Formats: sequence, structure tokens, C-alpha cells
Amino acid sequence: MGVQPSLLGSGTETRQGYPRQFARQLRDGGEDVQLHELGCGAATSASVLSGGRPCAPDRDAPYANQDPTTSQVAYAEGLLSRLGDRRRVVLVDIGGNDVGACFSGGRVLPGCFAKAGAALRKNLDELLQRLRDAAPKVPIGVLNLYDPLLGLWDDHPEARPVLQREHRTFLREINRTIADAAARHDATLVDLADGMDQNVPFRASDSTRPRAVEAVCRLTWMCVRAPRVPDIHLRADGYRAAADAALRALRAQLPVRSDPSPRR
Repeated sequence: MGVQPSLLGSGTETRQGYPRQFARQLRDGGEDVQLHELGCGAATSASVLSGGRPCAPDRDAPYANQDPTTSQVAYAEGLLSRLGDRRRVVLVDIGGNDVGACFSGGRVLPGCFAKAGAALRKNLDELLQRLRDAAPKVPIGVLNLYDPLLGLWDDHPEARPVLQREHRTFLREINRTIADAAARHDATLVDLADGMDQNVPFRASDSTRPRAVEAVCRLTWMCVRAPRVPDIHLRADGYRAAADAALRALRAQLPVRSDPSPRR
């Protein structure tokens, strides 16, 4: 969907999202690609299964998203079935809004990452199992996440010990959960976190901005200045990094030349 925040924080859907860039890379490899974007802004790992919430920004989605029978995953199951034996690839990107809820009123909610990880573990297992049942041999790429709360690092030095501690929890409870779920369901991990230096250790006492923080500030909208408000979404360069990570992870399973040159 390529959601980008407006000056005051409301989201606008754009054509910059990583699914479109990923599809373009495949086309650059000589493939005839039809993209089905099923994203829903503000979706959580629970709502992707249950529906029951509007997408933000409002979009003309092909599913009603009113209940479990009209949810994102229900539509995806039907779509995979309708496509039959055509070559397919699925990208799953969920959990960012579960994590984003851990930032409220300019502060980190202690213990929130652990709680979000427990919900993600349960919901992602169901999501991937349903997709795998619908498409037993189709490549499925599952993106892991960056820690958006690192965007508080510069303006809240007093919170750095909490940010460092919660980041370790994030890597353990969120990204390890995603990696384990992908492995259980024969899916491929798309390691966006590694591409954003999220695994590079740092200390609360570091005198320079840690690499993990630098990447979040450069590739997301979390470190903006007033009158803009912080936003967890990726910038255009961040979406490009996600598309590149997806292609690297899935290249061996896809009909694409060995050295694609993504358009910039």
C-alpha cells in the first residue's frame, strides 16, 4: 500500500509500497506479474484473521473485512484457490501495528513487547497455517520487523535505558517469534530487520547514535520534527529496502534472472 503520513499524521496510500517495487523487480527479470495487494492499514495480527475493523486510510479493498468470513486471510485463501496452478508468491507483513501500540503519549509502555509477542505467536501461526493449507507449495515470504520505538532515542535521552532493554525484548519476543513461525510453516524469513541494523548491539550510554537507531530515523518517519508527528511507516527508501530484502530472500524460489537490477 505504501502508506505515507501527511504533515499532521493521517495516512495516505501511495504507489511507493514494497509490494509494487517487488513486483517491478520481477518484471525487470522478464516476468509477466499480476500484483494483488491485500494490505489493510492499521491491521493487527488479530484483525487480519477476524476482520471487524476499517482499513486506514480508507481504501477500496476487495474484501469487506467485517468479520472472519470477510477478513484479509479469508479473501487470500479464496484468491490462492482461484489462481489454481499459476505461479504464485505470497508476502506476509503483519505485527507492525501490534508493536506500534507499545508507544503512547510519547512514551514506551513497559512490558508491551512481551504481550504483543504472545499475541503475534498465536495469530501468526494460524495465519501461516491457513495460507499454507491453501497453497501447499507456493513460496511464502514473511517479513520481520524493525523497532519503531528507537525513534525516541534522540529526544528522550532519559528513556535510553528503557529503550535498550525493550529493544532486546523486541528482538526476542517479536522477531524470534516471526522467524520461528516462518520455519514451522515452511515459509521464508524476509530479514528486513537485519537490513536496518536492528541486530547490531548498542548500549544506553553510547555517545553516538546507534546504527539501529540511525536506520529507523533514516528509513521511517519516527524521528521527524514538529509540526510533523512521528509515524511508524517506512519512507520511500525504507519500502525499497523491504522490496530488496524480499527479493534476496525469495530469489532462489522465484522465476527471476540471477542478477536483477531493481529500478531506482
